[in-house]
Amino acid sequence: MMSRLLLASLLLAMNAPAWAQDGIALAGVEASRDNRYAYLGTVLPVPGSQLGQGYVQRYWVDYVSYSYEKTPQLEIDTRMRAVEAALGYQQSSASGWWGAYLGARYASTRLRPDDPDNDDEGRRLRAKLQFEGETDMAAGWRINGIASHLIGDANYWARLRLQTQLRNQLRVGPEVLVQGDSNYSAYKVGVFVGNIVLGASTALTLKAGVSKPEDDPASAYVGAEFYIPF
Repeated sequence: MMSRLLLASLLLAMNAPAWAQDGIALAGVEASRDNRYAYLGTVLPVPGSQLGQGYVQRYWVDYVSYSYEKTPQLEIDTRMRAVEAALGYQQSSASGWWGAYLGARYASTRLRPDDPDNDDEGRRLRAKLQFEGETDMAAGWRINGIASHLIGDANYWARLRLQTQLRNQLRVGPEVLVQGDSNYSAYKVGVFVGNIVLGASTALTLKAGVSKPEDDPASAYVGAEFYIPF
């Protein structure tokens, strides 16, 4: 029932322009040998606010898969599908912006083979905190960060980017990511190229680098992100 309600909220928000005069849609994929992630979401201002200045609503669906080592002879494959709904607050200025969100995440997790010690298996509803922001650094450089955490769980995800804008308006720089839960952890180091214009307003970011899970050898990762204002 909760998953149906959150999905209905997402569809309603994406098809209700009366809620706001503008919003953004976000989508992306990322894959390495042991970790895959895909998402689709939207952020909309609540009535009386606008993006970057006031309260916003955030709706999200994603798919995550990864494997972790239970014993030296046993690896557990994890598949997770989730929906989220959150209320947030944003502020922005000429030098940067920030946002904070509190919401609910409903996830369905399947393990193969079963792991009785993994509390995430099955269907779980948990509260989620997320913080993000961007600010000027040295001349021509900005730093961008996102961090999220599930309350009552060891699940975390964080990314830090340093970027500069080229003469052709492309944004480039390095990125570092850390992610994990009580059974899995990994870090990634890579580079990205953003603000690749597609059509009238869509912007594409491409990224690639090295992913290192705690219990497995390093491998390459690649990804793409889409930013679509409407």
